[in-house]
Amino acid sequence: MSDTTGRRMFTTPGTALLVRGALAIVFGLLVLVLPSATAFAVVVVFGFFAIIDGITSVAHYFYDPAGRSRWSVVGGFISIAAGILAIAWPGITAAVIGVIIGLWALVLGISQIILALAARSFIRSWGLWLLTGLITTVFGIVVLVNPGIGLLGLMGMLSAFAILTGLLLIASGIGLRKLATTQRLYGH
Repeated sequence: MSDTTGRRMFTTPGTALLVRGALAIVFGLLVLVLPSATAFAVVVVFGFFAIIDGITSVAHYFYDPAGRSRWSVVGGFISIAAGILAIAWPGITAAVIGVIIGLWALVLGISQIILALAARSFIRSWGLWLLTGLITTVFGIVVLVNPGIGLLGLMGMLSAFAILTGLLLIASGIGLRKLATTQRLYGH
């Protein structure tokens, strides 16, 4: 997609929410249809990411004398070790991935709740954003409280979460478009 096409695509209010919603639904359906492959892919991708991140941190220590820090080397070796362990023992890594996803969803959900509350005075569909934040927060808490849920159970929850969030994002995008149309019609 060219830069001008991207700019034109997002000039209409709510388009970004519609795109995010559609992508979330597609992701949720893929996870639903391929839960084992998704779980394996998440663990392997995390492993490679951690190894590359660690190598980068260690290389930074040796190639940037001004920014040297022993902690970057320590962190780099920890990342490399975590990546190797993730690839060597994907089962153990799967449990850790669940905690990471739970923390991510909790922080994301809380930030969405704060955003929705801040927007309530000027966006009519702020309640949908609030609901999205609440669902995201609950998802994060459930994953963190039940670490024994198993990665396949987590994949099912992730699929349901993504599809539901996608639907809410689409509804919010439609609401934002209606608001923009109303404001254009009445000259606000």
